[in-house]
Amino acid sequence: MPERGKPPVPILINTRQFDWGEKEISYEQVYNLAFPDEPLNDRDVARIEYSRGHNGGGAGALLAGETVNVKPNMVFDVYVTVRS
Repeated sequence: MPERGKPPVPILINTRQFDWGEKEISYEQVYNLAFPDEPLNDRDVARIEYSRGHNGGGAGALLAGETVNVKPNMVFDVYVTVRS
């Protein structure tokens, strides 16, 4: 649910800009924005990395079930691989 009175901030997911109005974003939400019509199946693994987080330099990985605080112009890179 968006915070009252706080405007959405721009974030980048796989180079596409989205306006995000919540304080946090989850692994699942980032994946669904990156690949809206492509749910993960049992053989797929999604790796999500982010940068420009806390204090402008925060970077890390977002794992399934986790959330991260959103900052303006935060960048998310989503990679999908198939397990063999």
